[in-house]
Amino acid sequence: MRRLWIAAGLLVLLLCASLANGWYAGKLTGAMGEQLRQAQIQAEQGNWTQAESLTRQAYLDWQRDHFYFHTTMRHSDTDQILRSFRAVLEYVRLQEPDQYNAANADLIAQLELLAEMEQPAAVNVL
Repeated sequence: MRRLWIAAGLLVLLLCASLANGWYAGKLTGAMGEQLRQAQIQAEQGNWTQAESLTRQAYLDWQRDHFYFHTTMRHSDTDQILRSFRAVLEYVRLQEPDQYNAANADLIAQLELLAEMEQPAAVNVL
């Protein structure tokens, strides 16, 4: 009977850790996505300096949390986000509105999908 309780306790612990990981990933990527949305607004208003600053801050946040993302997520997904950040930073630096808008929207979507993969949902289990 004791083994059963230990196994059940471990299962509950793993479930809680998984739920906490999903919440934390959503919190981090949500904050980055919001910064990128604010950068997009600034770029649309012609304030490229502020847009670059906001984008660079989101990139620095990504770099700060890189170890967490790289250890808990698929490497191909995190590598793609890193490449997307670099492309967005280059487009904002060059002040290329069409390419910047498309790359920024793609990056925001990638961040949303990264967090979504960690959420408890039937589609993620199946």
